[in-house]
Amino acid sequence: MNRILLLLVPDKRATLLAGVLSAVAFMLGLLDMLTRDFDSARFHLNLSIGIMALLFLIKFVSLQAAYSIAEHAQDNLRRRIREARQAPPPTLLTDKQEQAQAQAQELANMAELAGELKQALNSIPADSPVRPKYEATLALMQRFSSRAHAHPS
Repeated sequence: MNRILLLLVPDKRATLLAGVLSAVAFMLGLLDMLTRDFDSARFHLNLSIGIMALLFLIKFVSLQAAYSIAEHAQDNLRRRIREARQAPPPTLLTDKQEQAQAQAQELANMAELAGELKQALNSIPADSPVRPKYEATLALMQRFSSRAHAHPS
């Protein structure tokens, strides 16, 4: 569900368009008030407020979805790192092919998590105070992946 909500993130053009439409509706409401058409004025003023309220609601919901996806990816990364640290060291009895398959699966999972996190980061504003936290998580994931590629077991 959160991934679907990320598609609703209004960009700068959509935000500007909503602002312009809201301003036009507000001006029409003022014009209707001057012509003493109060029913139409009420409609246009409510429309002006409704457009901005809908824009803010969509931004809030999509931003919450982005944060949720980023938190989920970060939690999964922490869990996987903890599991990797707690895993018993490989023994000579374990099959190298099994180790290679497990490592390939882990790298695939990390790539999927990194993709989710990148998608969520694209939706988080650049001046957001939590953005550096997720960027650092993404860098950690990339280091973990590159280290796994460099040191195959």
